[in-house]
Amino acid sequence: MSIRTIISLFNDKESSRQVLKELYDVGFRNEFWIDGDTTEGWGNESAGTNPFSSSKNQYGGAKSETEVLTRLGVAEEEARAFLDGVGTGGVMLIGQVEDARAQEVLDIIGRHNPARTAQPAG
Repeated sequence: MSIRTIISLFNDKESSRQVLKELYDVGFRNEFWIDGDTTEGWGNESAGTNPFSSSKNQYGGAKSETEVLTRLGVAEEEARAFLDGVGTGGVMLIGQVEDARAQEVLDIIGRHNPARTAQPAG
């Protein structure tokens, strides 16, 4: 089983919330996390949490959000662009899904006009 990381940035909370709801509706429960929106998520236990503050020890002792993203395989410049987007009011969605369901996730995300999306080789 191969796992794929998918990261998307949305310019508004409503779009990211709709994506989370649709992902939840098709069976994703704890595969996705958000940064930039602390609102309670749609029944998804991870929604509304910041994966960076709770998961840095899982990424080789990464000390910053940029380091976490680069350890997931995102180029440093692109990681900074994602984080800059969050800093200006955007919402970043990070997920790790089985490769067999990655296209389904990308289709859901794509329907909501993300500002950017990455699939790092990680």
